[in-house]
Amino acid sequence: MPGALDPAGPTPPPLPDPGRGDVIHLGSRRRRPDRQEPTMADAYGGGPTPEEQLAQIVQSMFLAEGRSLTDPATAQAYDITLRAVLLIIDGAMARAGLPEEHHETLRGMVEQAQQVPRIL
Repeated sequence: MPGALDPAGPTPPPLPDPGRGDVIHLGSRRRRPDRQEPTMADAYGGGPTPEEQLAQIVQSMFLAEGRSLTDPATAQAYDITLRAVLLIIDGAMARAGLPEEHHETLRGMVEQAQQVPRIL
């Protein structure tokens, strides 16, 4: 329909030049096929896994606000929020030119964060 407003809003400007100093490079956090991810077996020998550490950090943030991700309603709200973040990341690739490599990295990080309530 001509003249209708775009419900997603105007297309944002392109991402800044990756060579600029104000960009946070996430490449070192990207999953690589040549690197084996930690397993639960690793936790028995040397402390919590990175996933368990993330779960502890996120849970402490919720506890500081008087909430817990062990509460089903809070865990559900957390999951809904992260699904919205995934939608935003997908939109950034589709509409704002987020490179596929960065898109995959960000999605992987958020998908890992979605596991926090199950780790607790």
